[in-house]
Amino acid sequence: MTKFFLYIYFAITLATVFVIDKQLANGVVCSKYFWFYGSMGLISIATVIQSLTKKQEFRFSLSDGFVFLFVGSVFLSALVFNDASANATKLVILVLLSVLYVCLRLILNANRHILCFFCFFIILTGLVEAIWGMMQLHGFRPSQHSLFKLTGSFFNPGPYSGYLAVVFPMALYCFLKNNNQQIAIKSVSIDAIKNWLITVKIQTVADFLIPFVKKWLGGITCIAILLVLPAGMSRASWLAAVGGCGVVMLEYLKRDSAQRHRDHKGTRRNIIRVAAVSGVLLAGCAGMYYLKKDSADGRLLTWKVSLSAVIKNPLGVGLGHFPNAYGEAQAAYFASGKATETEEYVAGNPEYGFNEFLQIAIESGIVSLLLFIGMLVSAFRELMKSRNWGVTGALVSLLVFACFSYPFSVLPFLIVFVFLLAFASGYRKNNKGACPLVKMPAMTMGRKGVICLLTGCVLVTAFCLWKVYPSYDAHRQWKSSQMYYQAGMYREAAIKYEPLFPYLSDRILFLFEYGRSLSQSEQPEKSNEILQHATRISCDPMLYNIMGKNFQAMQQYDLAEQHLQKAALIVPNRVYPYYLLMKLFVETGDMEQARENAEIVLTKEPKVQSTAINEMREEAEGIKN
Repeated sequence: MTKFFLYIYFAITLATVFVIDKQLANGVVCSKYFWFYGSMGLISIATVIQSLTKKQEFRFSLSDGFVFLFVGSVFLSALVFNDASANATKLVILVLLSVLYVCLRLILNANRHILCFFCFFIILTGLVEAIWGMMQLHGFRPSQHSLFKLTGSFFNPGPYSGYLAVVFPMALYCFLKNNNQQIAIKSVSIDAIKNWLITVKIQTVADFLIPFVKKWLGGITCIAILLVLPAGMSRASWLAAVGGCGVVMLEYLKRDSAQRHRDHKGTRRNIIRVAAVSGVLLAGCAGMYYLKKDSADGRLLTWKVSLSAVIKNPLGVGLGHFPNAYGEAQAAYFASGKATETEEYVAGNPEYGFNEFLQIAIESGIVSLLLFIGMLVSAFRELMKSRNWGVTGALVSLLVFACFSYPFSVLPFLIVFVFLLAFASGYRKNNKGACPLVKMPAMTMGRKGVICLLTGCVLVTAFCLWKVYPSYDAHRQWKSSQMYYQAGMYREAAIKYEPLFPYLSDRILFLFEYGRSLSQSEQPEKSNEILQHATRISCDPMLYNIMGKNFQAMQQYDLAEQHLQKAALIVPNRVYPYYLLMKLFVETGDMEQARENAEIVLTKEPKVQSTAINEMREEAEGIKN
């Protein structure tokens, strides 16, 4: 019974992807955190009970070593090279994901066949998400974002499409692997089934029915994902789906071709097929580039600036501090005068690097990146031995998506990633098709060691839950207090936000609202304290704009100019910083500088036209003349 509940708790953890709580501020994202916290409390306790009731050992694999070294390096860089308190949530998530990995490895170690159940449930989450998306497209379910019709249970179509792309290869493999089971079921006579039932040989029936169910679950999931994935307009997810499914199909076609007679004619056909597929892929990549050319150019600029940030900070800047490092690097790049007009036009202030490998290097250092790559190589090595192409395809899909997007900043992806790593660590197939442990000369931990390890996991989990529990109520209060901010009652909003700051100090939206409320309620000095804290985890130029206005209100004009210039350098295609500089120089009496900035306001082409731009230009016209 303990084992049954333990499996249910793991399934509940995978169900984190579905959780949405509108009573919390940013409830689409934050509610998933709190669900995950609670499920980890249940898993850690249930795993300890399972280990106490059953003699259990833990055999370390090479992948385990890389996982623990990588987590340790990330944690160390967060504590040593920067202030971890600025992003405590990410550290808590890192710790709890490590606990999840340990629990999964122990459970898979003792119950090899449960891997199939976890794969089954991951595919089921993809099917539910695909149906959810189709209902949104047809107006039966609301979207989670006002600007997009299709989001599933995510906050925008990007991660939603990426999640479907990760599930797709696993579903495809499930369908192909069980494709011949229907014939086997049909060949069983009714009398034989009656005899099985009479003799209560339920397992024999299950041996036929379970593959049948798997086949149709995989097939229906593939169809559902194919129907909804193009509507997400996420090029990264399309590439991820092609990459992951390519792994599955290559192995399937390889097995199929191995049964045929090989001759020179067959070789020529294979060459033609490879050439045709390569041509289609190249044409597809070109088409995807021109589909959203400005977006693609923006990604290229982000990677270019990120590389310069890696060179400047080879030891890392700390977990969650990528935006600050990126903002500094982009401001320096545009200040150097080396940027092109296209780069200035497509520049933005990203929260993510749109390449997880670069972001890991910036936040945690090059050593952490090398450990991460070693972890992946070891995982693929074990997966190739086990010949579990469904898990291999899913992992390939996730990593391809990670090259162009930000899956490791979205909790459901991290959970699935941990499951895939745990599947890969220390397992291979034998000739009978089971999944026993790989016999490696690695370190083995006995029952007492396992109990001590799990006890430590429970204590660490309890500490994390104790630390994050007050933030749940803080998110509820923030949601109820936002009505004051949205109504323009800034003084009341600032009063409501003040007691929430210790619990929400790593929420950039909260810091922005709190800092702006203080600024609007004529508390510029305190506003700058909050906004300066926000710049450690964000590169939003509006933070510097508001700080510049605060310094101007305090008549500290040099600091005001410095911050407004910084805002203009981070994202040079925005008109507002130049407008504020124009007004600053008018106030200080420097009309020459005021006219220069007025000229920029009048001539700079913004990415998005608005009535505010027209009003600023009318005022600039008056100053220029």
